[in-house]
Amino acid sequence: MAFQISDLYLLAPQLSVVILALVVMMVDLFGQRRALTASVALIGLIVPLAFSISQALTLNFAVAHHAFFNMLVIDPYAIFFGILFLMIAAVIILASYTYVGKYVKADGEFYTLMLFSVAGMMFMASTSELISIYISLELTSIPLYVMAGLIRSSAKSAEAAVKYVLLGAMSSAILLYGFALLYGLTGTTDLMGIANAIKTGIQSGNALELIACVLIIAGFGFKISAVPFHMWAPDIYEGAPTPATAFFSVGSKAAGFAALIRVFIDGGLGQVNLTSLVIILSIVAVMTMTLGNFVAAVQTNVKRLMAYSSIAQAGYILVGFIGSLATNKPDGNATVLFFILIYVITNLGAFSGIIALADLTGGERIEDFRGLWRRAPLLSIGTALCLLSLAGIPPVAGFWSKIFIFTAAWGLGQGWLVIIALLNSIISLVYYGRIVKAMFFDAPVKQDHLTTPMTLNVSIALMTAALIVITFAAQLVMNIASPAALGLLAFLLGH
Repeated sequence: MAFQISDLYLLAPQLSVVILALVVMMVDLFGQRRALTASVALIGLIVPLAFSISQALTLNFAVAHHAFFNMLVIDPYAIFFGILFLMIAAVIILASYTYVGKYVKADGEFYTLMLFSVAGMMFMASTSELISIYISLELTSIPLYVMAGLIRSSAKSAEAAVKYVLLGAMSSAILLYGFALLYGLTGTTDLMGIANAIKTGIQSGNALELIACVLIIAGFGFKISAVPFHMWAPDIYEGAPTPATAFFSVGSKAAGFAALIRVFIDGGLGQVNLTSLVIILSIVAVMTMTLGNFVAAVQTNVKRLMAYSSIAQAGYILVGFIGSLATNKPDGNATVLFFILIYVITNLGAFSGIIALADLTGGERIEDFRGLWRRAPLLSIGTALCLLSLAGIPPVAGFWSKIFIFTAAWGLGQGWLVIIALLNSIISLVYYGRIVKAMFFDAPVKQDHLTTPMTLNVSIALMTAALIVITFAAQLVMNIASPAALGLLAFLLGH
């Protein structure tokens, strides 16, 4: 399919984010005012958001829309994740404003790197060709490596950056080898072509196809911090600037799952070795949930605790993905998308509270949260609500996200996985409850009143409000996520 000028409209959201990153870079170079740089970055996100909403409203999604020789695909799935990544960027800009000025002192670099990474994340969700996916992954990852080391006076931050680069390079190489094997087997890098080649030309039980799948799972496993590819998360979460940590925990994980689901569902990788893949992914999911929850329960540093919490949450998402892969039905994917949305909102809200505490007191330990209710009541309420949602306490939205994903997985034949996930959810109450207890029931560290910066108040208020709205409209939001999952299946079936 030849290039057409109209293809630029399909590329507009991603292209406008790249242009915005360049504009922010120039504003920082010549303006050198943090308020101006942050404002341009935040307001500029309106343009790609407008393009994404316009595509959602104007395009006919009876079929997926392709551009640039089928490398770019725009469907409800891509638009869902694109809007999600833009929301993440907006909240991080708000939450990081004071912290970046106080600790990072490189606001232009921070916002520019983040925007380039967001562009890569958007491409990861909207590409249907292996080479494009890999390039998008690198565009996502390289800025993250630099962001981890932006506290130049901190040895931990420098160590986090070095570890991230080394482990990230290793995971990229593993993923690329898996892609190369897949290309060698099928003779194409197009996901639809791969699905057709596997369906018509590869016999059941093909060992090379299974090896390629395992390598791809390992490569994306690093991005979603699934066990045993999780080793980077705790040290890097702790050493990186806290807003960067928040960005890693939601942006990188959501992008990893967006690409993983598209590659396996659109690429038809479950057609040949489905039983083996389900067993492998189930083992990974169980290890991820169990290790994440048990190790989180003994942490004293909040950022390390949230790292292991993030690992555990990846295990829950894998449960839904396994059910969808095993049955080739969209039910699991719809619940996965809903779970990711709730996870992003609650994790951003919780991290906004952690950023506020680090900004106001310099503390990042659970004991630093003692008596926070008396020192900053609104901050405590918003943070606690998000933590309770992560734990799945009813009736908060996180409870509904777990109900939906576990019910779908149970209906898709993954009952034993659901039981293990429920037991792990009970364990998670221990460490989320420790933070809430420290905030509301322990004596305060100091008898003073903490004044949270306005931008942080806005970010916490937005996430808390979104959480409350979704709590009372969970099924409605779930219905919105379903077309994205159906669109993904339709792409696979060629409708």
